Amino acid sequence: MNRSFFSCALASFFSLLAIVPAFAVPLTGSGTLSFPGATGDPARQIYAAAGLAGGPFTGTWSVPANPAWIGVFPATGAMPHTPPVGAPIAGTAMYDFSLAGGYAPGSLPVGTYFQFGDLDNGSASPENFQLRAFSGTSLVTTPWLDVPFAATATAVAADMPNYSFVAGVYRFDGSAVPGNPAISVFLKNNVAITGLEVMRSATTTAFVLGAPLAVPNA
Repeated sequence: MNRSFFSCALASFFSLLAIVPAFAVPLTGSGTLSFPGATGDPARQIYAAAGLAGGPFTGTWSVPANPAWIGVFPATGAMPHTPPVGAPIAGTAMYDFSLAGGYAPGSLPVGTYFQFGDLDNGSASPENFQLRAFSGTSLVTTPWLDVPFAATATAVAADMPNYSFVAGVYRFDGSAVPGNPAISVFLKNNVAITGLEVMRSATTTAFVLGAPLAVPNA
């Protein structure tokens, strides 16, 4: 086999492995999120946010993010994470990953990292998220997230929040998590989506999207 062809094929293979999880299982029903083990936070690029805490804002992925993610997308509503400037605000954010919105890939690629941070009962106030995904103007009603694939290195099974999936809507609730563990849990989407709605009930927890890193050529 031609060596350059083999190297290119091998690089493509490992790039695919970085994006698409092996034996991924769709997240359905309800209960406590399965514990993926204390794997450590996966290598990723969190989008660079710019704008107002209450919106609008933009997110930017650039090198070294995988090329399939690179671009700038707009969002409206409250950032579901600590803003670059000012105090965080609870509320609803709507992300636009469509070409019409100006995001070059045209949709949020399969394999994006959905990171939930500090989702627990440490603040003694309700900490939960509600997520909906859209393809064009249609709500995605099939299970569009997979079970967790990673968690912070200090995480234990008791740190996993509860969840439910009903008619396309995912709800994540940290009220049953004891203490105040400073950990993150990571899931991936299994459907390319053009819009994402994120409702956050409290500013003491955070949600952000991450892009896998590009795999260097062999």
